[in-house]
Amino acid sequence: MLSLLSSHHRFLQQGSPVLLEVQKSAAGLKNFFNTQFVATVGIGSPPQYLDVILDTGSANFWINSEICQDFACRQQSRYDHEKSKEFSELGYFVEVVFGTGQVNGEINEDIVEIAGIQVTHQRLGEIASMEGDVFNDAKFSGILGLAFPTMAAFGFQPVFDSLMKNEELPSNIFTFYYSFNPEEDSKVTFGWLDESKFKGDITWANVIKGKEYYWLIEVDNIRLGDKDLGLCKKGCRAAVDTGTTLLAAPTESASKLLYTLNLEENCSAFEALPDLIFTISGQDFAVPARDYVLTASKDGNDDAPGIHSAEVTDCTLALMPMDIPKP
Repeated sequence: MLSLLSSHHRFLQQGSPVLLEVQKSAAGLKNFFNTQFVATVGIGSPPQYLDVILDTGSANFWINSEICQDFACRQQSRYDHEKSKEFSELGYFVEVVFGTGQVNGEINEDIVEIAGIQVTHQRLGEIASMEGDVFNDAKFSGILGLAFPTMAAFGFQPVFDSLMKNEELPSNIFTFYYSFNPEEDSKVTFGWLDESKFKGDITWANVIKGKEYYWLIEVDNIRLGDKDLGLCKKGCRAAVDTGTTLLAAPTESASKLLYTLNLEENCSAFEALPDLIFTISGQDFAVPARDYVLTASKDGNDDAPGIHSAEVTDCTLALMPMDIPKP
């Protein structure tokens, strides 16, 4: 997936050689069962290195902290602000609800290091308590939000906006590359494009003006192969969210898709099912069945997304119903 700031559309189209000459800031992403891709980030001075989810669906930087004594907190590495020479206590209390849980804690300030770049006086949330099964089984110690500042608690500046304000990057872009191959590093880049990680041209999708919270874009249509199920009548809107493992759709649309696919009968031959096609900015993006169907094997174990056992016994959609109320 490629996440780009549209304000630099023309700059990149011109093929400026500056992108080829600058220091290339990047961080490898650890892959846990094709469901969690995490980056290592340093917090404090000296830095304490913790693994975090880079999440375009939120804007705050939450980090597991020694002030949290919940079971889920104690399962993962924690940040100890008492060990940092640059820590500043601000004491703002905040609670944030995610799609699969919630956290609350204090917003304070410290140095943050990401992809080899240091940001001083960065506001971050120290988790005091957390709820949700996703945290109990987590392979990460925090969530670093990459959405717009309008989503941030108290309007505090997110990490990427700090990088832009400090003019740390040759171009104000970030990109993600996810690989299911454990021998091939997934990665995030800041300030440049790794052209070895994609083929063809970039398709640009403008963020909807006046809706700068999520990376919210217009989707022209959604089809199942050549069949239009009316899943995206007269166009629809979608948030590009690196922090969500599954696709999310309104319950009615999810049910219609599940009924049409009839996975109970088609499970053994699910890879022959038609592509799920998203049309964005006039360009079709096809998701094959092996990527939108989750399977379980004969021994009863669930396969990781995108990976399927030789003897598949059960199938379901890699899609969760989510009904968002009208504003």
